[in-house]
Amino acid sequence: MTLQELCDEYCVELCLFDGSGWHSKGFYNPATNVLCIDVNLPDHERYQVALHELGHIKHLPHLYPVFREKYELQSNRNMIHHLLKAELDECQDKNNFNYLVFMKKYKLKTMADESMVKEEYYNLFKII
Repeated sequence: MTLQELCDEYCVELCLFDGSGWHSKGFYNPATNVLCIDVNLPDHERYQVALHELGHIKHLPHLYPVFREKYELQSNRNMIHHLLKAELDECQDKNNFNYLVFMKKYKLKTMADESMVKEEYYNLFKII
């Protein structure tokens, strides 16, 4: 799925911007329903950032300062779920999936990311 198709699926407008001097690779603006992604990122990273930012769609902006960590973790889980699903769809032998290779590929480094990758893997295949 392309970045534009992803935005169409979520019914959001896509805006590519020059994020050279910006503090973030992307953001979602709920007031305008626009997903903004840094044009300088490689395509695969744009898609990854988009999945994370689209995880913020159902979040309440006025509560972001209070629930920042929770919202960011929920958005990371959204990203991990979709990336993992796509990765497993291409995988020949799903039982030999190596989550560490997956994490390295997508630059996921935290223990929370590791936990989410494992949980989403099991949830996708109802192994638990």
